[in-house]
Amino acid sequence: MNVDVEKIIDIINSISNDVIICGHKNADYDSMCSSLALGYFLKQLNKNVIVYIEPESIHKIKYFNCDYLLYSDIKTNDYTFIAVDLNRTSRLPSNMEKYYNDANYTINIDHHNGNTTNANAILSIPDISSTCEIIYAILKKMNFNINKLISELLFTGIVSDTNLFSNNTSPETHIIVSKLLKNKIDSEYIINKFYLEKTQNELEIISYIINNLRHENFYYSVLDMNKEPFNLVSYSDISKKCIPFILNREDIDVLMIIMDYGNKMKGEIRSKNDIDVSKIASLLTGGGHTHAAGFANKKKLNEIITITNNFLEDINNGN
Repeated sequence: MNVDVEKIIDIINSISNDVIICGHKNADYDSMCSSLALGYFLKQLNKNVIVYIEPESIHKIKYFNCDYLLYSDIKTNDYTFIAVDLNRTSRLPSNMEKYYNDANYTINIDHHNGNTTNANAILSIPDISSTCEIIYAILKKMNFNINKLISELLFTGIVSDTNLFSNNTSPETHIIVSKLLKNKIDSEYIINKFYLEKTQNELEIISYIINNLRHENFYYSVLDMNKEPFNLVSYSDISKKCIPFILNREDIDVLMIIMDYGNKMKGEIRSKNDIDVSKIASLLTGGGHTHAAGFANKKKLNEIITITNNFLEDINNGN
């Protein structure tokens, strides 16, 4: 059932059992920070909250000192499951799909196109910058005091998911950020630490992509995820920290980074023009936003290239 912010607030207020909050696998900062902000908020409402983030990603959010919200050993049987920042249950960590399916009630809060979660309550706003922006709207509507910690979490998620305000932003996004900054958060540190800073492995990946770009109707590069340095960097960090750097090249309008895992292909697609790459992603069993989308499938590389080329040729021919 699709609901609005007011209805989701009614549902949240009515929760009397435990709450499990979980974002998508290979979590990015929007997924993790929206989960933590929502978890902190529900904790203040005296809800018994469990936030699950994959163990390999927890080190990324140590700065926020929210370990008291995180649990990996889930023992409750009576709970509401809140899935954030995902539009289909297959994007949940594999060990969490069972908890979603067995929940007494399911809620989905997300900003991606093509929602197929079939949650009992779905708050989906695809034209908003990030799930963190949706969480902000919920907290403001409930007159919750947005303190420094919440401001840092929401700011980090928004910065990450908008690629430093370069896509999918609105005037409202900037108004929200200006209000978060009033809580004296260290925005310079957050931007540098969580967006601009690169590890040696990330820099090597950026260098590899630059030197191995192929061009047909679009630019693309293929990464062998079973080899170093690619298998030393998470999917989300390649997506959020490496790809935006490549997209800065002036002659790139459409960019696809294909990650070959041997038994499956995953990819990220970006555009700087009016081409809706979510339509390409949907042809490749994926989805996303107009200028940023992703996919996962078991197609051969040449199939992925052919499908993308055909789509772009149709656009170029005015079809």
